[in-house]
Amino acid sequence: MAVRNIAVTDTIEKFRTEFNALALNDFGDIANLSGSISSTNLVDAMNETISIATSTAGFRIEDSSSSQQLIGGGEIFRILGTSNEIEAVVSATDTLTIGLPNNVTIGNNLTVTNNLTVSNDLTVSDSLTVTNNLTTSGNLTTSGLSTLGTIEINGNTIRSTDSTRINVNDVFRANELETQDGLLKLDKIGAFPRIQSTKADKVVVFDAIPAFNDSIIFEGSTPDTNELTITATDPTADRTITIPDVSGAFVTTGDTGTVTSTMILNGTISNDDIADDQISEAKMADDAIGQNQLKSVVNLQILNSSGTTLKSLFAAGA
Repeated sequence: MAVRNIAVTDTIEKFRTEFNALALNDFGDIANLSGSISSTNLVDAMNETISIATSTAGFRIEDSSSSQQLIGGGEIFRILGTSNEIEAVVSATDTLTIGLPNNVTIGNNLTVTNNLTVSNDLTVSDSLTVTNNLTTSGNLTTSGLSTLGTIEINGNTIRSTDSTRINVNDVFRANELETQDGLLKLDKIGAFPRIQSTKADKVVVFDAIPAFNDSIIFEGSTPDTNELTITATDPTADRTITIPDVSGAFVTTGDTGTVTSTMILNGTISNDDIADDQISEAKMADDAIGQNQLKSVVNLQILNSSGTTLKSLFAAGA
């Protein structure tokens, strides 16, 4: 396009000639404009041309708030992510791949509507909510509230959001288990498992019938190497041992000083229970057997300390 110049001394004919040349050669005929351009003046036509050119040679990007940015021809579109949050790889041809690194850190909350699969570690600074399945091969770390389906994890507290029970389908191991108030504990002391009551009276209620293999061991109040063991002979049929409704001590075959006359009901010792021997007063006193406990004797002599017979009992009378 040539420079057009009209001097002060030029004639009107000169002005007419230069103007026509300007309109014909420099501006061009408006009828020759592309049908995609609707503007009828030079400025609007240029702006419209720029808009068409950028829409063809460039593109716009928009975020969730509807904010847009035009990326024109020759400009660079960069994707920058905070460390451990996002990775972007540009490859041929015209390919942009956006993914997560091996170790992911989410600065705030993470909400997944469906499934979430993490091959390595996942770290969330605040809350984590997964509606369906969560699969991770590495560590899961969250500083806030985590909801996995209906299981809620908040600090060191785990609870169900739709029930009062959590089901564990596999073996559950713990160093120690205790009730909410800590009154009952299941732990281990040395090499032995232990059921411990922290109540003042140490009572544990068994609302069931416990079945023991063959022995019950009592440690006593002092933990040492001495224990009391109650062992049952392997029964060949159902047996029942009834503990009477009285207070007292158990008597065993090895006991030599527990049975007294007060433990023997009057008239319960029969003739067959007493040998046909002599019994002295001292012997009766030592053995704590009273006369009213002797019901039937074949031949019984009562001697004094010198061996003299004081009284003889025959058959069922004195």
